[in-house]
Amino acid sequence: MCGIAGYWFRSSRPELASNWLRDAIASLNYRGPDDRGFWESDGVGLGQARLSIVDLSPHGHQPMLSRDGRWAMIFNGEVYNFKDIRLDLEALGHTFAGCGDSEVILAAFSQWGLAAVERFIGMFAIALWAMKESRLYLIRDRLGIKPLYYGLQGDSLIFGSELKALRAFKHWTPQVDTDSVADYLQFGYIADPRSIYAGVKKLPPGHWLEVPESGPPVLVKYWSILDAAQSKQTRSEPELEEELEALMIDAFKLRMIADVPVGVFLSGGIDSSLVAAILQKHSGQQISTFTIGFEQPEFNEAPYAEAVAKALGTTHRTMIVDGGAAKKVLPGWGDLYDEPFGDSSGIPTLLVSRMAAKDVKVVLSADGGDELFCGYNVYASTLMKARRMASVPAAVKKAGVGALDRLNIDSIDSWLAKGADAYGIQQGLHKRVTSRLVRSRSQLGASSFGELYEHGFLSSFWNRDEIEGLLGRPVRATRVLCDSYPGSDAEQMCLWDLHHYLPGDILTKVDRATMAVSIEGREPLLDHRLAEFAFSLPYELRNGQLGAKHLLKKVLYKYVPKELFDRPKRGFAVPLKEWLSGDLKHLVDDYLDPVRLRDQGLFQVSAVQNVVARFRAGDNQAVNKLWLLLAFQMWFARWMSDVEAPEAKVSPPVELAGA
Repeated sequence: MCGIAGYWFRSSRPELASNWLRDAIASLNYRGPDDRGFWESDGVGLGQARLSIVDLSPHGHQPMLSRDGRWAMIFNGEVYNFKDIRLDLEALGHTFAGCGDSEVILAAFSQWGLAAVERFIGMFAIALWAMKESRLYLIRDRLGIKPLYYGLQGDSLIFGSELKALRAFKHWTPQVDTDSVADYLQFGYIADPRSIYAGVKKLPPGHWLEVPESGPPVLVKYWSILDAAQSKQTRSEPELEEELEALMIDAFKLRMIADVPVGVFLSGGIDSSLVAAILQKHSGQQISTFTIGFEQPEFNEAPYAEAVAKALGTTHRTMIVDGGAAKKVLPGWGDLYDEPFGDSSGIPTLLVSRMAAKDVKVVLSADGGDELFCGYNVYASTLMKARRMASVPAAVKKAGVGALDRLNIDSIDSWLAKGADAYGIQQGLHKRVTSRLVRSRSQLGASSFGELYEHGFLSSFWNRDEIEGLLGRPVRATRVLCDSYPGSDAEQMCLWDLHHYLPGDILTKVDRATMAVSIEGREPLLDHRLAEFAFSLPYELRNGQLGAKHLLKKVLYKYVPKELFDRPKRGFAVPLKEWLSGDLKHLVDDYLDPVRLRDQGLFQVSAVQNVVARFRAGDNQAVNKLWLLLAFQMWFARWMSDVEAPEAKVSPPVELAGA
């Protein structure tokens, strides 16, 4: 695990390029505090900050040059099956000095070219320079566990593990992409291939970018989950259950390979309990587990995790979070997430990572189970709403939307939501009448199932009309709808989340939180073999008699008593309303101050004040909207305040040629 950054000035290399590269790596030091390395030649520069996990010796130092003189490489992540690949390479005559995966990866490229990536089981972001061909390759793992940003600025290409590394290259002036701001406000994160900056992109999962000596870069897809999703298993349920368990045992054990201590995040839910249970039984070592909880009982699932840990016999630690702990985290939110990021569960994820870092250097998370096995509550809710809407004639839907528009329901709802009368009548009408009518209009106005899921109230924090009012300008859609994917409605939602929510939100959150405290986060459920298996299952085995995650639960109940999980599924929510009304109230006052907003020139001040007023009147629907604005403002203050004129801080989106 590490941080990587680099450049290629294809025509004229600036004199300060070496200094910029060193500054870029210095900005990523927490991702790899154990070692630094640089290599530069013919306008190309590669740098790495190393977190030593496998082969702690100097043999793992990067950048690394291949023995045949063909490749120079920097690499972030782990290829867990490197020992098997090494045996194949040794049979072909390759020799190795160390015992880690980096040498093996480089030799694999020498032996098989770019096709070697298809042999890798793991998480990785790789920069590979072909010396003889003068060609640069950027490669990202299949599911997007490891991040990689790149930008083509004139005739130069810069790249890095995080955006802050790109900002070290001073020939580039960062400018905000307004479409990405809209994307963030709607979903709480910015999905690939976009980033917050015009002209800078995230490399999509399962792709490599080929950059030739001249001409535009070429984006190549080397893997797609859709191949598995379109070919369904036909074997019996007991056979598939047995195969799933065997796959998980192998995938989970591979992710225990390290020359440093390893632990597991345990929430007490199905996925993390399954990871901990299988490893406690099959890894051959005592497992350490870590849990975060909250003072507020309605948010606290720590007791469930402690019950699972006791049943399994793991070595367990719990941390209880309050507003004071969050207060200490948020001043650094803009550094932790160097593009706007609105998942507030990043706060406890950072805190539990900090706790784990005292005992281990690698921690396993359990993300991906909901996407792979249809686990999110929103799936059932959306399907129910879709069935109801299907029974309403099109003419009735159209008439209903028109009537609510003529009634000006948004203005009425907003007025009621800001009401703070002594008897709570206005808030009562808002919660029980007008807010429901606003949601009904969203459902009635959806022209397809995909629109109901993505643009309706079930997935969006700010809807399109609200965003246009907030920005004072039209915005355009930046994502495909879920019904562009194959399969049933439920399978389409899983595929949409696998391609958007999982890499853009969940995996970003875990990567930044673990790396911030210099530990490696691994994702055992996101072994690509498990993903392919899950999406090849008939839907009734992903959501069947046992409900969501049917087949996953059948395996889990072999290891942990079923009664420990007989409770409603609950997301990793935090008490934002209480925090932003209490210990963190000053952040709202400061960052959403009308004078600051007016000087910034990005948001319509009246629209922001409306949300603040609704929040302070007790409107629960305003909480996440307010938080997204606050998180954006904390990012903006950290990264864009050095731009002199407010109007210079925002530019129209710029597309990268050929990519």
